[in-house]
Amino acid sequence: MIRTPDQRLRVFVSSTLGELAPERQAVRRAVERLHLSPVMFELGARPHPPRQLYRAYLEQSDVFVGVYWQSYGWVAPGEDVSGLEDEYQLAAGRPQLLYIKHPAPERDEALSELLGRIQTEDQASYRRFSTPEELEHVVAEDLAVMLSERFGAGGEPEVARRPVAPLPAPLTRTIGRDRDTEEVVRLLDEGVRLVTVTGPGGVGKTRLALEAARKVARRPGAEVHFVPLATVGSPSLVLASVADRLGVRGMTGTTPFDSLVEYFGDRPALLLLDNLEQVVAVGPELGRLLARLPGLQMLATSRQALRVLGEHEVVTGPLDVPGRSATPEDVARAPSVELLLERARARGMTLAVTAENASAVAGLCRRLGGLPLAIELAVPRLRLLSPRALLERLGSTLDLPAAGGDLPSRQRTLRDALAWSHDLLESDERALFARLSVFGGGATLEAVDAVCSDDGLVIDTALAGLLDKSLVLIGNPSPEGDLRIQMLEPVRDFAEEQLDLREETAALRRRHMEWVAALGREAQPFLCGPRQREWADRFDAERANLRAAVETGLAWKDFESVLRLTWDTMVYYYIRDALDEPRDWLVQVARDADDLPRTQQALLDVGLLIAGVVAEPEIIEPLLDEPTEVFDREGLPLEAAVSRQYLGLHHWHSGRPDVAIDVLRDASRRYASIGHDWGVAQVEMTLGAAFAAMGDLDEARRHLHESLSRSRHIENHPQMAQALQGLALVDALDNRLGPALEELSDATDLVLADHSLTGATYCLEALAAVVRTSGDPGEAVRLIGAARTTRSRRAIPEWTAAAGAAEPVLAAARRELSSDVYLRSWRDGAQDPDVFALLGSHLAEVVGEREQAGSLATEVR
Repeated sequence: MIRTPDQRLRVFVSSTLGELAPERQAVRRAVERLHLSPVMFELGARPHPPRQLYRAYLEQSDVFVGVYWQSYGWVAPGEDVSGLEDEYQLAAGRPQLLYIKHPAPERDEALSELLGRIQTEDQASYRRFSTPEELEHVVAEDLAVMLSERFGAGGEPEVARRPVAPLPAPLTRTIGRDRDTEEVVRLLDEGVRLVTVTGPGGVGKTRLALEAARKVARRPGAEVHFVPLATVGSPSLVLASVADRLGVRGMTGTTPFDSLVEYFGDRPALLLLDNLEQVVAVGPELGRLLARLPGLQMLATSRQALRVLGEHEVVTGPLDVPGRSATPEDVARAPSVELLLERARARGMTLAVTAENASAVAGLCRRLGGLPLAIELAVPRLRLLSPRALLERLGSTLDLPAAGGDLPSRQRTLRDALAWSHDLLESDERALFARLSVFGGGATLEAVDAVCSDDGLVIDTALAGLLDKSLVLIGNPSPEGDLRIQMLEPVRDFAEEQLDLREETAALRRRHMEWVAALGREAQPFLCGPRQREWADRFDAERANLRAAVETGLAWKDFESVLRLTWDTMVYYYIRDALDEPRDWLVQVARDADDLPRTQQALLDVGLLIAGVVAEPEIIEPLLDEPTEVFDREGLPLEAAVSRQYLGLHHWHSGRPDVAIDVLRDASRRYASIGHDWGVAQVEMTLGAAFAAMGDLDEARRHLHESLSRSRHIENHPQMAQALQGLALVDALDNRLGPALEELSDATDLVLADHSLTGATYCLEALAAVVRTSGDPGEAVRLIGAARTTRSRRAIPEWTAAAGAAEPVLAAARRELSSDVYLRSWRDGAQDPDVFALLGSHLAEVVGEREQAGSLATEVR
């Protein structure tokens, strides 16, 4: 790329502010001496949260300079590390120059740990210094050398792209997998497009794949994403789940496949897909995706290979176990024993291999087959039993014929270990263990109590026993802070078998479906109200349970429950841009239901329209007119308002504005009559966009203000941002730049606070209208090019308030610019834009110029 003179290399300076203020100024002078651009937090007096600000600055920087002395820095509420450490972690892949001031007699312990890790990782060069003057000299010298080296090597500094689905941090170290890890990394280095790590449940496939992926991720410029798929039960949902995890929004008519193709393009990246055994039929689709994306590699874990052309399988076996004649030293070095000892110590046990217990410890690991999960399950018993006593107990239990005796020996080992652990449970623990298997993706304590309890079962006591025996785990807390109970998939499979043996499967699945349905009914008004974000976050955690409940209803042909649950949660899928999932449910109901009652048929018809299944005008109008009558007759005012809203949208898109406006006004009145502010806000926003398109800006402004008022009443930030953006567009078109800038500034604060990519793109288009009206049509085209390129690549759906709003701006720019300048401006905006940075910096510049002009006018007066 040929850079214009203003695009200088950006050097991000990281340090604590107070104690190193002179040193920061020294680094700034060194950077400017080389005619580079220093990027420093204190230079950005910007109306954004500090963490968002420094992250945005760092993402746009080319070189990272870290300066450290005694203070570790402030750790914000809800964060695990300080901003200082966060900046260092985010700088991975960039050229890094680190400087440590000494002496440091009062250095924080946390900073000492960070510096120790930096030295151990050996990923960045670091030097010691004593004075600001010395620092200025060495920074200038090191930057000059670094630039010379990279210039001589050819090409630009490679900047890492931060993964949007990062690898989970390991809680414990990986033991005994060095050879397999090196084999996976070697295959990826050789350019293998698909590497599948296979092995039985509990052997440690995920741990191995994560360790290999972490090695790849440490390299400069590496882009690695992690997508867990254990709760996905259908091959058709795999790519949609990947798109969800990556934040690739799939609008109606855009498949997850196309969204992923747009997202990755030609750039190199590694995608780790974990737990594919229940959806191996997706293999051909993954192969098709790889064929379209030459830079993408996949690392998958599965109990069986995917059988895709070009797949390389790495079979994972159990950990090595000591031989019968091994010495105590050899026993202690065996990976299976090492894992046993480490997990025992993690539970507070003082266990070590001695001459007296070496034989028993070795026999214990051999008896467990070296299988990591089996070892994990056995460790809690070492609190009560010596290794020899535990080995004797295992021997007497596991000699019994195992269920599924035709399984491979390693899988029998895991099953036997699970059966042994299960046999040692109390009766309440066994009951709860089996019943927990009905949950997909885990459950909160409240959910466990609602679904699993009965008159004789004490949940708290039974759950404590299962936790102590490692049969269940405590996962990430819910958004409300509630603990989440989870099972590893092999354990859950075994628990499902126990539920069948207890003949409780049907009853527990019914209870589970009723609990999810009750959750949907409770959520429905809040998903449209002031707690929308809270409930959307909650359903993010419960999405696998939603899916499981609907699958139960579909299997039992309980279409009434499926339709009601789909309607109650449709807004959640709408705001998550994931309507493809309820669409598939509704299509299955339409296919399998022979003769639905009229109310259920009306729910199905309108639901199909909302989800984008029906598009033909001759089908849409009957689907909407009749349901409104049914809903009115059955006393379902909300459903009737929804059907009128979508009929109005249909008329608008069909080119009948007068009819559309009458129907939309009726929908708004219906929503208002039941106090449904979110519905009113949506319809009024649509009316505002319609009147703006027809040129009636005063009427457009009135409807948009009503939408804003309703949105503020329920504290719905996305809706508020849409209404403000619409008002800014209308005011810009009406040459009211002052109000337009104020509205746009407020909208930008909302979308940046929520990190809403959708909102940022539409605020850019509104800003483009302001910029063009201010006399810079080329910059307006560049902003619209950046916004539309981002929406195209990420398959972002269209905001109603912004539909076609940028067209007058582009039309005016075409008249004012030559075709060459117009196309060049568009291309400049379309080149991998960072819309958040572009919006924030440009709006600050425009507002600053306006305030400066106002101050100057005051002085003149």
